[in-house]
Amino acid sequence: MASMRPSQYTMQQRTDGGPFLRFERDDIEYDPAEDDAPAGDDEFEWDADEIYGSSRVYYSDVALPENSPDWHLLLQVTPEDLTIYPIYPRAGHSEYGEPKYYTIKSILITRPVYQPYAHPADQYGVEELLEGLPTGLAKDWRFGLGFHYEYRYIAQAVASLEGVTEIVLHGGRGHNDARVQGSTYYLGIGQFELLRKRLDQLTQRHQRETAADKKLVCYTGLLHQAAPELYPPRARKLPPDLLANLVSLGSATPQLSPKDQQQAAKLAQQSVPSLAKSEPSTLFNLKAEIELVTLGQLIDVYRRMIDSNANETRWQAFLSKNPFILDMAFGYPVKKIADQPYVGGKSFSGRGGQYSDFLMAAKATGNLALIEIKHPQHDLLGKPYRKTYTPSYELSGAVGQIISQRSNVQREIFGLAHDLKERVHAHAVAAIVIIGRTPDEEDKQEAFEQYRNSLRDVLVVTFDELQERLESIHQALTPSPPVVAEPIADEDLPF
Repeated sequence: MASMRPSQYTMQQRTDGGPFLRFERDDIEYDPAEDDAPAGDDEFEWDADEIYGSSRVYYSDVALPENSPDWHLLLQVTPEDLTIYPIYPRAGHSEYGEPKYYTIKSILITRPVYQPYAHPADQYGVEELLEGLPTGLAKDWRFGLGFHYEYRYIAQAVASLEGVTEIVLHGGRGHNDARVQGSTYYLGIGQFELLRKRLDQLTQRHQRETAADKKLVCYTGLLHQAAPELYPPRARKLPPDLLANLVSLGSATPQLSPKDQQQAAKLAQQSVPSLAKSEPSTLFNLKAEIELVTLGQLIDVYRRMIDSNANETRWQAFLSKNPFILDMAFGYPVKKIADQPYVGGKSFSGRGGQYSDFLMAAKATGNLALIEIKHPQHDLLGKPYRKTYTPSYELSGAVGQIISQRSNVQREIFGLAHDLKERVHAHAVAAIVIIGRTPDEEDKQEAFEQYRNSLRDVLVVTFDELQERLESIHQALTPSPPVVAEPIADEDLPF
């Protein structure tokens, strides 16, 4: 036997005969010449009293005199349409008699094709009238009219439209309508059915998933907890297309919490082998998008570090974590061998050893390269000297330092490379100094270029030059917007 809802039980316990209805009817002027019913066909011989004029049905949850102003309009009927007024039906409610869908005061349902609406004269007539409402609308006037509770989201969504006070549900032309005209929202019966079915699917899916989750909680907390060797841990079974269906519910990309983002990344990572087989193009596009976003974020951090005057220790750690930036200083593919490597130079007493900032090697040949990092705020040039500028103390010192380091590496390469897993060589050790920022003044730029291009086998690169190379790569990888062809004017035609 089906269980009874609390509201139904409460209604059965009432002894006052309520709730109550009151009926009003406009005077009818009937002209038989205007009757469109086919003559001689009993099916179409309706009573004129039923198919002309208009009537209203009022509602009260408590007994009232007929002429009381406290009755609430519940229904308005004409042969062509039926208008229902969804209100809070219980007198004990704080908003009793008020519209339950906020600004939506009425729902108009156009007449069925096969017959017009008949005017009700008593509660049985009301019940017969409501029985013909489309599925999804409440049909028991005692509990209030409107959409069924599980479809209330339809009315609530329409109520968010400013100025809209009525919903028209129709089955005529444009039965897939979902449009606003003035204060009325027109909802075609086809679109309503589609929304109703999708809401039903969500409800059913939620019920199935909730039942499965409850079983899993009990399995884990009772069976697995008591005898894990007999009842191993179980994973939550996800329905097919779960993520696709969740994302497709809206028309915009959903915003994920930090935890959801981490889980989404883990799921994508775990799915790489299967994606490589089933969706290789999707995987390639995902990889390209990740690289583009990561590069953009890397450039932002790089800019902030330059602007914030970060010290050399922070730069050392940042470049060690992102060796891709160091690749920009080379014209060929390289790989990082070590951070702050010992490059020789100790005497018999064990003193005088030297350390570089980075040890790199060409990927193809293993030829070594040394990189020395100095502060981006160091001046590149010193005092003026006879219409030019001398290199600054920091720049000339860094160049002298890396030349000394290179000499040690070339002299002691066999001992230094003994413990390395990578196979490296000192055929012609490259030496690179990353320091300062390019001067703005043209005469200083000239002096700087003359100095660094006069160096033998030492390359000087500024921090802003590395940044420009990173930005150029990011710009090259960023998809260009589609080109919209300009319309051809008449004067541009050849004839």
